[in-house]
Amino acid sequence: MNTNHWLGVRRLADAKRTFNVMSPSRGWLDRVSRGIDRAVSVVSPQRGLKRLRARVADDFLRRHYEGAASGRRTQGWNRTSADANAALGPAAARLRDAARDLVRNNPYAVAALNAICDHTVNWGIVAKTKDKRAQESWNRWANSTDCDADGRHDFAGLQRLVLSTVIESGEVLVRRRLRRPEDGLAIPMQLQVLEPDYLDTSKDTTVLSAGGIVTTRIIQGIEFDAIGRRVAYWLFPEHPGSTSTRLPASVRVPAESVLHIYNADRPGQVRGASWFAPVLLRFKDFDEYEDATLMKQKIAACLAVITTDVDGSAASLGGNVDTSTTPEIDSLEPGSILNVAPGREIKVVEPPSVREHSDYCKITLQAIATGMGCTYEDITGDYSDFNFSSARMSRLRHWARVYDWQWNLMVPQFCSPVWAWTMEVAQIMRLANTGAVAAWTPPPMPMIEPDKEGLAIQRNIRTGILTLSEAIRERGYDPRELLEEMAADNKMLDELGLVLDSDARKMTSQGQAQQQPSAEGVAA
Repeated sequence: MNTNHWLGVRRLADAKRTFNVMSPSRGWLDRVSRGIDRAVSVVSPQRGLKRLRARVADDFLRRHYEGAASGRRTQGWNRTSADANAALGPAAARLRDAARDLVRNNPYAVAALNAICDHTVNWGIVAKTKDKRAQESWNRWANSTDCDADGRHDFAGLQRLVLSTVIESGEVLVRRRLRRPEDGLAIPMQLQVLEPDYLDTSKDTTVLSAGGIVTTRIIQGIEFDAIGRRVAYWLFPEHPGSTSTRLPASVRVPAESVLHIYNADRPGQVRGASWFAPVLLRFKDFDEYEDATLMKQKIAACLAVITTDVDGSAASLGGNVDTSTTPEIDSLEPGSILNVAPGREIKVVEPPSVREHSDYCKITLQAIATGMGCTYEDITGDYSDFNFSSARMSRLRHWARVYDWQWNLMVPQFCSPVWAWTMEVAQIMRLANTGAVAAWTPPPMPMIEPDKEGLAIQRNIRTGILTLSEAIRERGYDPRELLEEMAADNKMLDELGLVLDSDARKMTSQGQAQQQPSAEGVAA
C-alpha cells in the first residue's frame, strides 16, 4: 500500500474518534470502521486481531452493562470517579441547609424525622451492667439533666437530639466536658451536642515529612495521623451562623474528647450527608405542586360571570361593589332571581377541576418514604388502603432499618463511647469499680396485636429465649425497680387479704385458683 492510502486510513480513524465524542449515534461510521479493520488485517494480521479483540470487548460491555454505555439514554448522567470526601465536601453544607428548611416548613419532613427518632430511640436505649455501684452511678447521672451541658435533657433526650441532628444535618459532634467535683453533678462530666457547622472545613491539607511521607492529613477539619487514625477536630468556639459579626479562629480539640456520629455510606468517608439528600428535589417539587394545587382549588371554588352589553345602556346585573372605583364589577347574592335587560349576554366561567391530586400525592409520598427509610403510613397517617397483613409487612420491613440504626449507629458511635467516658470519670471519683461493661437494650417494636405478642413474650421467657429482666428493659423500665414495686404490691395485697385475678401466685391464667402446696410439701 502507498503512503496516500495509509494517510486516508488515519484520517478515517481520526474522524471516527471525533464522531464518537460529538455524537452518540454509530450508523454508517461503524460500518466504515469495520471496513478499516478488514483493511488493517490484510496488511498486518497481528494488529488486525488486536483491533478485533478490542471491538468485541466493547460490544460485549455495551451489551451487558447498558448503564456504562454513552448514548442518548445516558445524556446528562453525572458519573464521577471522585472519592466520598471529594464528592460530599462541596455539597454537605448546602444539603443540610436545604434539609433544615424542609424540617422548618414541611409537615411531611417533620413526620419522617419524628418517625425515625420515635422508633429508634423512643424512651431511650437503656444500659445494664453487673457492677451495682456503676449501675447506680450511671442511673443517677443518665436519668437526670446532669449529663447535658445545657441542662435540658437526660441521656434518653440526648439520644433523640443526636439522632435527629444526624438525620437532618448528616452528622453531629458530641464533646466531652469535664467538670469540677464541687459542681454537684452525679458524675462530674457533661455532654455538649454540636451541629456539624462547628467544623472548620477550610482546614484541608496534607503535611509531609522530609522524606515525602505523609505525617498529618486534615480533611475538612478532621485531623488524621500517618496511619489514618483521627487525632483531632478543628472546631469553631461559636456557631458560624450566629449573630456575631466576626468569626473567631478554629481551635484544635483532641479526638479523645469528641464523638463524630454519622452514617458512612462509602469506605473512607469521613463525614456524613443529610438523610434527606435523596429526596430533597422530590420534597421541593411536591411542595411547589401543593401550592399550585391549592391555588387551582381556590380558583375552582370561585364562580365568575361575564356579561356583555351591546350599547352600554343596560342596568347593573346585581349590586355594584363600589361604583366609584370598580364600576364594571357587580356582586351577586345567593338565591338571587335577576331580570336581564334586553341586549345583555351572560357567560359563566367554568373553572378548572382538580382530579389528579390524590394519586400524584400518594405516589410521591411513597417515594419519599422509601428514600427516608420509613413507611408511607408514618409520614402521612393514611391507613385507608392497608389491610392488617400489608401493614404488618410494611412495619417489619421498616423495623429492619430501625435495628440497623440502633445497633450500627447509636450504640457503637454514641452510647458505648459515652459509657466509657462516664466510667472513666466514675472510677477516678471512686463511684464505680474498674472494668464495668454495659449491655444495651433498645426499645422494642410497638405491638400490633398486644394479646398475641404479649403471649409470645411470655412463652419466650418460659422457654429461656428471653430473660424477664431483658423484657422489662425493652419496655423502658429498670428491672430491679419494677420487681421491687411488684413485691411491695404483693405484700400490700396479702396484708389486706385481697386476691386479684392478675396475681399469678394465687390465680391461673384462666382465672382459677392456684393449687396450694400441702404442709408436707412445704416441709420437704
